[in-house]
Amino acid sequence: MERSLAQGFQRLPPAKSLIAFEAAARNLSFTEAAKELNVTRVAVSRQVRQLEHFLGVELFARGRSSITLTRVGRHLSRTVHDSLRSIVDEIESIENTREDRLITIATTSGVSTYWLMPVIGRYRQIDPRADFRLLVSHDLVNLVQQDVDLAIRYGTGNWTATTSVLLQRQQILPLCSQAFHSRHGPFRTIEELAGAPLLEFESAFDPSSIWTNYFRDKGSVIGGRIRMSFYDSYINFVQAVLDGQGIGLLGAPLMQQFIESGVLVPAIKIEALPQHGYYLCQPEGASPSRTVSRFRDWLRTELSSGAGQGQAELSPQDSA
Repeated sequence: MERSLAQGFQRLPPAKSLIAFEAAARNLSFTEAAKELNVTRVAVSRQVRQLEHFLGVELFARGRSSITLTRVGRHLSRTVHDSLRSIVDEIESIENTREDRLITIATTSGVSTYWLMPVIGRYRQIDPRADFRLLVSHDLVNLVQQDVDLAIRYGTGNWTATTSVLLQRQQILPLCSQAFHSRHGPFRTIEELAGAPLLEFESAFDPSSIWTNYFRDKGSVIGGRIRMSFYDSYINFVQAVLDGQGIGLLGAPLMQQFIESGVLVPAIKIEALPQHGYYLCQPEGASPSRTVSRFRDWLRTELSSGAGQGQAELSPQDSA
């Protein structure tokens, strides 16, 4: 396909002749086309003649004081007009999202869905001219190669060729929906959780987000078979908890909106467990535009506030 397309390019007439033909066909006048293109009438006529010679057909029937398109000319004029219109529209679209207003952010699906998108919505009210390009991937994106301005990464904060600033540490605890807690609760001890349906994100970065490790870290020895469902998608994992299918090890900051609204409640009254952190990252040595710098500073303040984190330690009765 690429080879035949390249061969086709070699058979294309000069671009100037196509532009002159399109203007003359649309106006049905060499004179009006010349005014539009800011050239002489003779120049337009010459370009059209060149195109006709190139194609070996007449595109216009010429009268003393008027021109009309031939059948071939009508077909070609529609194609050329639509093609040039598409090119103009695409260029205008690029200009409307110029680099100085475009902010490219890389992060994971969980961060983008539960934390970043609501924040971007609020920022659009502050700077309506800012445009966003969101790269969602669980792989470690090369910020330079992917032209990334900012990234929100989870981990230790040590990444090659990257400067990073801690936003918040993740705080997990056993969370479930209100409906699930009403059906299966109340739970008074860690050991009682082992008898309930447990949900686990099997790609969790932190070992303490795995239920067996969590029980161990909390000093509980669980015997017997644990009821467990596993998810390789964080979005599906969270949705299962929201749907009341079981208890998941989740928490602030990604789940803060659900905790504050009471959609998710702690299964038991227990202190949240600190884990690794979410970091705001930039390519090392980057010179961001003013648009990126303003958004970066605002985002750092917005996501570093930690507002409402204490809600994660409420008991189900207190949060209801």
